[in-house]
Amino acid sequence: MTHFLQQVLKIKDPLFTIGLTSLEKSAGNSGVDTRLIADILHKAHKIMRTLGLDPKDTTGHELYHSLMAAVRHNDIDIESLLSKLDYVLFIIDDKVISFNLIDVIENSHHELSYDRQIVSHGQRSLRGEIIGRYIDHARTNEKTTIDLACSIGLLPEQDAWYNNAKAYKKHTVKITEES
Repeated sequence: MTHFLQQVLKIKDPLFTIGLTSLEKSAGNSGVDTRLIADILHKAHKIMRTLGLDPKDTTGHELYHSLMAAVRHNDIDIESLLSKLDYVLFIIDDKVISFNLIDVIENSHHELSYDRQIVSHGQRSLRGEIIGRYIDHARTNEKTTIDLACSIGLLPEQDAWYNNAKAYKKHTVKITEES
């Protein structure tokens, strides 16, 4: 399971697997990583079907160009479709495809080829999602989770602004819901 996450995040550090295993142990081996991967696959397949593609036989080129066409032609509400999929990255033909709205818009706007596509926003979101799921788990310790995440490359310094903004937004939403 960790291989999928390592592949979509393009983390080559061999300690990634050990660190993710440690994160999973800190959560009582409750399958946080497995549920995340299942969520990603489920959401990716659902969007593919919405785009009129069959997840069983769609190529990476077809998926990539369908996402770009959806942005360009605006025949479906791509913004609402992808708004909750910021961390969804999918592998087809050994190539990572991002369902992150910013990645899709930038790829379309700059008319980037399949081989030159941007996936960095989706990767940043996925790193944040992994960390968030472990921090939110009842059995984990926030400091230990953050330390482990830093040690395996899930919390690079350039992501600090993003994770702080996401945490602030999440905190604000909780306060609003409690009011």
